[in-house]
Amino acid sequence: MSLVVSSLTATAQVPEAGQVEVFAGAELNYADINYVRLYDVLINLTPGMKWHIGNDWMLSAQAYIPVVNDGYMEKNSLVRLTNLALAKQLHFEDHHFKVTGGFFGFNRYGIDVRWMYPITSWLMVNAQAGYTGSWWLAAGDAKEIRGSWVLSETKAVDFGGINKFTGVLGANVWLEPWDTEFRLSGGRYLNDDWGVQFEVFRHFRHCSVSAYAQLHERKEGVKYKEAGGFKVIMLLPDWNWKNRKFTARLAHDFRLTYNAQADGVSMKMYTTDPEENERTYPVRVSWGTGHLERR
Repeated sequence: MSLVVSSLTATAQVPEAGQVEVFAGAELNYADINYVRLYDVLINLTPGMKWHIGNDWMLSAQAYIPVVNDGYMEKNSLVRLTNLALAKQLHFEDHHFKVTGGFFGFNRYGIDVRWMYPITSWLMVNAQAGYTGSWWLAAGDAKEIRGSWVLSETKAVDFGGINKFTGVLGANVWLEPWDTEFRLSGGRYLNDDWGVQFEVFRHFRHCSVSAYAQLHERKEGVKYKEAGGFKVIMLLPDWNWKNRKFTARLAHDFRLTYNAQADGVSMKMYTTDPEENERTYPVRVSWGTGHLERR
């Protein structure tokens, strides 16, 4: 289970050209998988920035600063870069694209393409395709214990080859009277596993709640084919300081994810935006939650 405090923009507004946002949040991970103590706990501060260059170009960056690590791998005690990416959005009538290149979440780097196509007021199809490699950039070295006998070094700087294709197709159904959304998606994920997910969202003005179910391949080390759980994304008070071109703000949102029978690798995907979440669409579209206004 994980708790994430991150920022969210819930409208389809175009950011002002030249605007720079500096923000900070926190991430709490905990798991009940250790017989020695009740919970393994990992707490990170997650400062980041976004520079809205103009003409739908954006440069983003984020770092993790560990505060508490009780039970997680030693490499998680390092200050490390988690995002450095340049993104461009393209809008052609009803077809909306976002192309991103750089260093992504989940320790992947490369190029990612998103596509969203609202067909009607209640149906939208979307896709994501990526070609990525592995990376790790941290302020020091750490020892990582794998299994009972193997002790290996985790380098502060480590770049693997560009060697992995991922792709997901999906469809969203929006029920306007109830602000309810159904999402069906599936494809090939980072663990080279194929899977499908069905999710039901109930969106409120300041909160989104969902329940989801997954069915995926059983790769090596994976015990279950099925998984499921719930998510809660809650908007927090919008405290910030800003002038014409600069904004300094706290995190806007509280995010809770619970995954029963989670194995940590099945149906995982990287994030290209440091504030990516399930409430806000990765591409700016005036459909579904893109119509929700924040007050």
